[in-house]
Amino acid sequence: MKFREKRGKEIDKKIIDILNKEERPISTREISIRAGYSWHTIINHCLKLQLKDKLIGYKISEINVWLLNKKGEK
Repeated sequence: MKFREKRGKEIDKKIIDILNKEERPISTREISIRAGYSWHTIINHCLKLQLKDKLIGYKISEINVWLLNKKGEK
């Protein structure tokens, strides 16, 4: 169980690092390609981070896009 928690935190950190380098929102697919994880893994982590108020996510047509919630940083 500890391994999964550690891996989950690593994935969250990688997503945040990727988004931190971007000035514009990027898609779940683009994040998954850069992070090296499946689209399904990335969407789940992005949704969890959105619930924690760390990301802002919205849809453009059929594509989910994400950006850091600068307001939610503490």
